[in-house]
Amino acid sequence: MSLSYTWKNFADVGRAIRDRAAWEQRERWPRERLHDWQRARLADLVEHASTSTPFYRAHYGGPVAGDEVRLESLPIVTKAAMMDHLDDFFADRRLTRESLERHLQSLGERDELLLGQYRVMASSGSSGRKGIYVYDRAAWSEFLGGAMRFSRMMGLSPRLPRRCMAQVAAPDVKHMTCRGGASISVGAFRAIRLSATMPIDELVAALNRHRPDALTGYPSILALLADEQIAGRLRIAPATISTTSEVRTDAMTARIREAWDVEPFNCLGLTETGITAIDCELHAGMHVFEDACIFEVVDEQNQPVPAGTPGHKVLVTNLYNRAQPFIRFEITDLVTVTDEPCACGRTFRRITAIEGRSDDILELPSAAGGIVRVHPIQIRSPLAAMPAVSQYQITQVAGGLDVALALAPGAAADETALAVESTLRAKLAGLGCAVLHVRVSVVAHIEREAGAGKLKLIKKAPIREAA
Repeated sequence: MSLSYTWKNFADVGRAIRDRAAWEQRERWPRERLHDWQRARLADLVEHASTSTPFYRAHYGGPVAGDEVRLESLPIVTKAAMMDHLDDFFADRRLTRESLERHLQSLGERDELLLGQYRVMASSGSSGRKGIYVYDRAAWSEFLGGAMRFSRMMGLSPRLPRRCMAQVAAPDVKHMTCRGGASISVGAFRAIRLSATMPIDELVAALNRHRPDALTGYPSILALLADEQIAGRLRIAPATISTTSEVRTDAMTARIREAWDVEPFNCLGLTETGITAIDCELHAGMHVFEDACIFEVVDEQNQPVPAGTPGHKVLVTNLYNRAQPFIRFEITDLVTVTDEPCACGRTFRRITAIEGRSDDILELPSAAGGIVRVHPIQIRSPLAAMPAVSQYQITQVAGGLDVALALAPGAAADETALAVESTLRAKLAGLGCAVLHVRVSVVAHIEREAGAGKLKLIKKAPIREAA
């Protein structure tokens, strides 16, 4: 890393550390004081966005003064609208789709800054369409503050001797989980970051060497590691376990409990709003960080649903990212929120149920015989790096994979389909899979599954019922 980057990153982390006490105080504010805080930050954000970004100026029909802002009257923003007008989404006119795509393509394994001040990330398409996200250094400090709050609520404040931590998550810095881990690793913990794409035996060996006190990662991976622990191949004793980025099923939770006799924490992380919610020590739902975002659970007509009622989607507003404003941004998770106070004393509302962000781990035939388990991110990551791909869905069928592909504007259908096919074939071969057919079909758009908010990108072969 360059000296310039190191200095800037330490400064960003330092700002987050400085603000920790204020974050902690706001967790216990009376609700009315919290609402006043949200209204003030929203007014400032909307005034900035409507005067400084072409998209929001057009979206709102001109500049909006802060004292005129009414949340419920603001039109929603979809990921499709953002990506279709990406060049107009930023106050800094140097940020264009072309420059961002070029920067993403050039990223190696380091936490590099664009123009010395922006972190650029790409979603893997979990809402059915890829997204590109930009945080300036001020917003990144707020993100890091949320990560520190995450650690504190799990009882993981820094101490001497240093705790050992292990994260099993996204494999590269285009993903927020990896980017945050790389940025915040300034020596407070003895941390190791492992890729969810590693073979399970390699993960087991690395964790046995590191012997973490705290373990965090995708629930689908931690459930596999729990099986390894139960079988005796993995031999670690983490006192704290947390999951993020996917729906954690009851079965996954039960396996984690059985393996380590620990009640796991759960975290909702969104690229649009960073660390968004986490459960406290009582494990009675995830507290939404309402001082950092506005989290609206709504029905199909974008009307708020009563507390305790599952919504059709969520509208999120990031209250601190001015580089790329997200104001009433549509997230297609199915969420249930309660207004009931938590016995821990925090006044933030809690998410009691969330669905719609769970892809399958595929079990494919191995070239050497047996089965290869392929985690979704091993397939999602290479496709997320392809600018010509707008949407995709991969379904395991007899003999291989069927891929439904929607193209970005201007992309060549035949060329993109061939590139996707060859990319997936090479990835599967590298994982040790037997030769499988990969059938790519270009479609106008991809339908969502009935009853599911998010598009399920990676689907296992259906299990046939016995006759």
